[in-house]
Formats: sequence, structure tokens, C-alpha cells
Amino acid sequence: MIEWLVYWFMFPACTGIVSLAMMLGIDGTAILTPAVILVFPLLNIPSVSPAAAVTVGLFTEFFGFLSGLAGYRRQGLVDVKIGLRLAAFAVPVIIVSSLLAQISPALFLKLAFGILMVGLSAYLILTAKSTVRNAKLEAPPPSVDRIPRKDESPDETVIRTKAGREYRYKVCDRRRGEIVCAVGSAFEGMISVGLGELVMPDLVRRCKIPIAVSAATSVFVMTLGVFAGSVTGIASLVVRGGTDAVPWNLLLFTIPGAVIGGQIGSKAQGALSSITMERLIVIIFAIIGVSFLYVSAVGLL
Repeated sequence: MIEWLVYWFMFPACTGIVSLAMMLGIDGTAILTPAVILVFPLLNIPSVSPAAAVTVGLFTEFFGFLSGLAGYRRQGLVDVKIGLRLAAFAVPVIIVSSLLAQISPALFLKLAFGILMVGLSAYLILTAKSTVRNAKLEAPPPSVDRIPRKDESPDETVIRTKAGREYRYKVCDRRRGEIVCAVGSAFEGMISVGLGELVMPDLVRRCKIPIAVSAATSVFVMTLGVFAGSVTGIASLVVRGGTDAVPWNLLLFTIPGAVIGGQIGSKAQGALSSITMERLIVIIFAIIGVSFLYVSAVGLL
């Protein structure tokens, strides 16, 4: 018998978590999934396996991205051609990594979470000077302009928004963009974090796509990728444990929380400077990563 109200507190908690994440320009699951894995056992709340927590994070995240994508599509900011090209790499990789997450031992998944989160925080420190995570920036910082254009497309892309604004650019370094997308997708499927953190900044820095278009296009890619990963995770849970293996009672509260939090956070996005946002993200990721490494070390001992 499913206790449908046992996770009622996750509605306000998820709303706050996703609002903060959206304001910082990161995946809500960067905070949500660790909270489910690490905090639930400490508070004597019915626990969820790490694999199920990753699936919950991906499925919840899908609805948040879907809400954001609808807004970007209304504005006409999505570069569908580039988005589909990247999704062709993101979807198969995230399916494979989601399957690996489902069959991995819980301790291995926690260890992977810790290593990858610490790795992401280190990467963000190294690229902090050229941060472009704030989608409301009108122009990238000078450090981005100094990054050379490689393999520039001969064809110019033109994006005209519903508001009448026009963006013209030639996409650069597409091969690197595809590799970064594949790496981010592998992270996303394994720990439900990483695709957004890597793809959007790379579209601006290396591919030379305007920030607003990069933000919208990355959400398009993440929506398709996260949907594929979440469906894979749910199917794997059902095959191994039946429909009761999926924590529907948790999703009942995280999904509406993510949708509402996404709207709140998107309105607050831009309230902090890009550098401040990046520093907060590094601190959050480092704390989460070290916490998982500590828990993993205790488990090994």
C-alpha cells in the first residue's frame, strides 16, 4: 500500500530548491537528488535508493525544463538545428548512463556522485573568469571574446525573436560542442547533474552562439535528453521491481514543486552577478561532492 502523503514536505522543499537552482542557472537536481539520498536517512524519512533518486530527479527535472522550453519557444529563441544536432549525441549517451546508474551498487553511485560533483566544481573554478551562466547578460565578458574561433561555419544563422530582435552568428567548433554535450549527458544520466552545467557555457564560449540563444537551445537539448534518461530509469525500475519500485508518492510532490519553482526562479534569474552565481555554484557543488565522498568512505570502512 503506497503512503501517498509521506513526502508532502517535498512540495515546498522542491519549490525552494528549484527556485534557487534556476536563479543560479543550474539543474535543480544538483540539489534535489543529493537531498533525497543524503538527508532522508538522517531525518528517519522513508529512504529512496540512489538509483531511484536519480530517476526521480531526472523525471522531475523534465517537467521543469518543459515549462522553461515553452517560454523560450514562445519567444522564438531556440536554434532548433543546433539543438537537434546536440540531442543526437545527448539522448543515446544519457540512455546508456541511466542504465548504468540503475545497475550500479548504491555505494558506487554515491562515490561517483562525489567524484563528479567535485570535478564539476573544479571545472567551474577554472572557467570562472569567462562565466556566462546569467542568461540575461547582453554580451559575454571580454575573456570569452578572446577565445579563438575554430572551424567556423561558412553559413550564417539568423534567429528572429517574437519581440523583433534579430541574432546573427556563425557557429564555431561544433565538434567540441558535441563532445562536451556527450560528457555532460554521461554525467546527467549517472547522477542527474552535468548537462546544463557544461553545454550552455560551451555554446557561448566556443561555439560563439549569443547567450540568450545558447540558454534557450541548451534547455531544448536538456528537455529531450532528460526525458530519455527519466523514461529509461523508470522502465528499468519497473522491470526489476514492478511499478511499486517507482517512488510515485515522491514524484507527486516534486513535479509540481519543480514547475512552480522553475517559474519563480526564472523571474529572479539575473538578480545576482554572473561571477557571484558561479562562486555560489562552486561552493554548493563542492559541499555536495565532499559530503558524498565522506558517506562513501564511511560505507567502505
